[in-house]
Amino acid sequence: MSDEQLMGVEVGDIIQINKGSEKGQTAKVIAVYTNSVAIELNRKEDNGKPARTVINKSKFTVKS
Repeated sequence: MSDEQLMGVEVGDIIQINKGSEKGQTAKVIAVYTNSVAIELNRKEDNGKPARTVINKSKFTVKS
């Protein structure tokens, strides 16, 4: 069974962040790991690229 199936989240899903400094924001899943996911936030870094981070599975819920 893959990590995606265990967490119920897949690459491309939109998640709602429930804890931390990004609380209340939505983000797109770009990679799924055992207990966390890599996400692309809805803001840009200083270099113009989308902001990305890794978030633990206990800190988000899947929207779609």
